[in-house]
Parts: sequence; structure tokens; C-alpha cells
Amino acid sequence: MLAAGYSKASLHRSIAEGRVIRVRSGLLTLPDSDPLVRHAVSNNGLVSCASAVKELGLWGLKDPQQPHLWVPHGRPVAGFRQKDSTVETVRHRGRLVGNKRPGAYAPVLDVVLHALRCRPPLEALVIAESAVIKRKLRRQDLLNHLPGPRNGPFRALLGKIDPTSESPLETIARELFHNVGLRAEPQVHIEGVGRVDLLVERRVIVELDGFDFHWSRSMFRKDRRRNNAAMLSGLQTLRYLYEDLVFEPDTVVAQVLSLARQAA
Repeated sequence: MLAAGYSKASLHRSIAEGRVIRVRSGLLTLPDSDPLVRHAVSNNGLVSCASAVKELGLWGLKDPQQPHLWVPHGRPVAGFRQKDSTVETVRHRGRLVGNKRPGAYAPVLDVVLHALRCRPPLEALVIAESAVIKRKLRRQDLLNHLPGPRNGPFRALLGKIDPTSESPLETIARELFHNVGLRAEPQVHIEGVGRVDLLVERRVIVELDGFDFHWSRSMFRKDRRRNNAAMLSGLQTLRYLYEDLVFEPDTVVAQVLSLARQAA
């Protein structure tokens, strides 16, 4: 800033007036900069785990309630101020193993490894599967950093990655059904119906509508025709939204199980 022609007096005045924020000694930012990035930089850390998935183009399950940072030190990390409350920061430690890119975000490899060790299995699978599908990582890249018995559960989780998955909803639904013993095949082509998101036990079609789903007249008409064609083929269809899978998974599983048994 000084080299660009700003005087110390003008900088101090801008800070005092709130037009510039001092993050830490020698580091300034504007008031509209990302609060999470400021929080990471002020603690000499990097945004990681579930807090980094959107920025890195990975799938996520839902926004984390607490910020996740990688920090290279053992010093306390201040709470993160959001809206009218302050929440505790989730810290990730250890040496970074991925290729660091410019900015305040941890490498993709470290973000996924942190998620595997930190987040619930279903959420971790969604994040890891997206990294492989989007070709940001290979499964083997992750396995190389998960040796020994202690990491056995994480290696087993990586074994569930399906590179044919086309959306986080498909990954979530597939895993929910597999966990109760249901066979769920993704992206199956059915004569007269077309390609469906999931075919469960070869008897029930499950269609998944994503975050940006909204009806139009043409979509409504197309889905009615597909549902009718499926019924004529002896297949019934259930449709679910993101909210159903994430917030009411038990209800979804119970309904699919019930319909699969009825169709048996």
C-alpha cells in the first residue's frame, strides 16, 4: 500500500473510519471481503473441510454450522462471528499434503482428507465422490494418505465411490438405500420411459429433483408421460427433493422399502 502511494496517515485514517480493516499486522482488507477468509487469514490458517467445498467446486451436503480451518499452530483460535452470535471454530491440524494454490483455501486433497476424518460418513462420501468424479483427485491419491488399521473405515468409505454418479442427491439416495440392503442402480435406461435416476430392486423408480428444481408446464407433462409409461411397464415411481433426503432420510427409506415390498 505504501509502495502504491498511500501514506501511513491515510491508511490509519481509513482504518479508523472503517473503510479498511486491519486483519492482522501488515495485512489489510476491505469491509466487504469474505468474513470466513478474513477469519482464516487472521489466524494464519486456511479454510478447509466442509467450509471449503463450494469454493473448490465440490459437492456438499449442507452448509456447516461452524467454520472449519486448517491451522499450523496449537494456539487458541478465536470464535467466528456470524449474525448475532459467535460460534466455535473447528480446527484441523497436521502437515498439508496437497499442492497449495494461491488464496486462503486448503488444497483439495487436504480438504477431502479433513472431511473424511471430521464429517459424518454420508457427508464425507458425497465430498470425496465429487472430487473423484470432477477429476480433482484420484481415489488412489486419498488412499495413499490413509495407511494402517486406524484408517480402515475411511478406506472402506472410499470403496463406496461410484464414478457414474451425476449429482450429490444420487449419491445420498444410493447410500441410504444400500445401508438398508436395497439394491439401487443409477442412471438406468428403461424402454419407453428413458433414463431414470435410480432403479431400486429392479421394481421401483426413484427420481431426484435438485436444488434448482422448479416445475414448468412442459416438465410437468413430460414427467406425467414418463410415470404413466413406467406404470405400464410394471414400475412405480417415487420422487424426492433435496430436503427430503437431507432432513427426512428415514421417511424416504421407509417409503421406498414399503413400495419395493409391495411390488415384489
